[in-house]
Amino acid sequence: MKILFSEIFRVYKKAPIKITFIWLLDVLESLIIISDPYIIGNCIDCLLKKDFFWLVILIIINIVFWLSQTANNFFDTKIYSHIIEDESYCYYSKMIQTDADSSLISARLDLIDEIPNFLEIHFFEILNIIGGIAASLLFLYFNSTLFVFSFSIISVALIPAVTYRYQKGIVENNKQHKNLEEERMNQIAGRDKLAYKRYIQNLLKISISNSDLDTKIFFVANFLQMMLLFFSILSITNISNFTSGLLFSTVTYIEMLNGYVSDINGNLILLHDLKETTYRLKEETYDEL
Repeated sequence: MKILFSEIFRVYKKAPIKITFIWLLDVLESLIIISDPYIIGNCIDCLLKKDFFWLVILIIINIVFWLSQTANNFFDTKIYSHIIEDESYCYYSKMIQTDADSSLISARLDLIDEIPNFLEIHFFEILNIIGGIAASLLFLYFNSTLFVFSFSIISVALIPAVTYRYQKGIVENNKQHKNLEEERMNQIAGRDKLAYKRYIQNLLKISISNSDLDTKIFFVANFLQMMLLFFSILSITNISNFTSGLLFSTVTYIEMLNGYVSDINGNLILLHDLKETTYRLKEETYDEL
């Protein structure tokens, strides 16, 4: 992982102020999303009493969210497009000094945008998962029953653990897919119909295998999450201070928690893939230069 972190930091240093600015917008939007169920729940209970305080708060944070997302959408693509352009040019300049064939260079250039994309999308997504899970559990601890909170803790730990072997299978498949992609241009240039048919069949086998593994992950994760949601609703409706707003907030935070826990699997796979991609991009230039 040391090389991966080094590469991420190297790309970050290409535009640290601009990237940090985008991250600050992401933090603001994340805080609003995390707090939204709590605010809406209070808004519901207050409106039933003809109190409009939380409605005003809800309007204000939605305006802030709208402006923040507008600025985010305007700047982020411009910033990261320049980084990807520079990364692609620099990598190509290094690779043409080696004896790597065109098929390999083409496939590796397709991987160049993975680290910039990680900084643009997935880095903060991982932080968002951690913050979202923490905020959801914190709300459930103070506003739900011990049963709901305990079941939530178990689901957070159990789902990634139970699906780990399926994640490993997907990571290995993705590695094989990259190997095949590096032969793509050579297969086309060979003009051998039978060889190309076998090549396509191997690609499709990997896609089907990944689909099967994704299905298993989905089945296991969603079964546990459905149990958590159903039992939470039953548990909340039996507490003494039950209100419509509390029920809405609790159900929303449970669904938010389930969503973040489901995202753990995809991001663990992503990190393994990114690590493998980093080594793949480095090996040719390290070996030849």
